[in-house]
Amino acid sequence: MLYDYKEVIAIYGNDYNLKKALLDKRIFKIEKGMYSDGEHNFTTVELVLKKYKNAFLVKESALHLIGFVKDEPDKIHIGTARNALRIRDSRIQQHFYSSVNISEFYEGEWDSYENFLSYENIKKYTTENNNEIRLFNLKALFFDLVRNYKSYKKEELFEILEKFKNCRYFYGVKKWGFEYCLQHEKVVNYLEFLDEDLYEMIEDIFSEMWEKEFEMEYGF
Repeated sequence: MLYDYKEVIAIYGNDYNLKKALLDKRIFKIEKGMYSDGEHNFTTVELVLKKYKNAFLVKESALHLIGFVKDEPDKIHIGTARNALRIRDSRIQQHFYSSVNISEFYEGEWDSYENFLSYENIKKYTTENNNEIRLFNLKALFFDLVRNYKSYKKEELFEILEKFKNCRYFYGVKKWGFEYCLQHEKVVNYLEFLDEDLYEMIEDIFSEMWEKEFEMEYGF
């Protein structure tokens, strides 16, 4: 398990005891301010997220973690609020968002809105060593892909989107709410104004989503 300095001092009481624990190899110093109870029981992603507590995995890093992208990216892509400090770390590609509550998706029939990037909506995973991994949920990843569709090669983008289409856990996105998010981010005014093939793919994804929701609602 990973610990920051404050956490490890709470365990050992003071610097003297901490130094003894380090010498006895009961605890290991990984880098400045970061410790672990094992030398190799964590990944670089876990270490980065432990070090930068207000960041979360986005883009290719999050997609790789959930198996939607095969190759691990050269940089760890993390998202932070726009007013966050710039992180000076060669392992990281930092992406700034206008706020953690950047946009909204319509979730129900009674004007019940759920913040699109609220902390409650950031999926939390814990490894077998109890190291926490934070990343966007599927809705946010889907929106992130479409919002940045011009940054991807078309065949690569469609390969990822195909997995969203077939993912049994991807549902609950309202088409008009998704379109509103694209308008809010000044990507396009209407879905029809996207690339024609991309628009057809998104229509297919929503069609699959509606079928999943119908099956969930009525059991067939």
